[in-house]
Amino acid sequence: MTADRSGKRPRYEGRPAASGAPSDSGEFAAGVGERIRQCRQELGWTQAELAASADISPNYVARLERGELGPSLFVASQIAAALGVPLETLTTPQTAARRTTTRRKGA
Repeated sequence: MTADRSGKRPRYEGRPAASGAPSDSGEFAAGVGERIRQCRQELGWTQAELAASADISPNYVARLERGELGPSLFVASQIAAALGVPLETLTTPQTAARRTTTRRKGA
């Protein structure tokens, strides 16, 4: 990377993602954060309760859930253990929800 005229280095935009993979780490972090929030809410826990159980700060949990940053593998495993879910539940991108349709009688 070289500096531009202002002396600042250009922002790193990341490598292009492989097909089917999130386009950048921001999308991955947002997805992980959303899954953390879903699992936490299913248990009826507050962010503070999850933080205490996973031995991390409540502010860190909030930033993870907002997708501002992604967890390290170590932290992700602590959170998964605290939530009682496999690590893959948090880190694997979810596919679109399947629609279930019901047929009307006589149709």
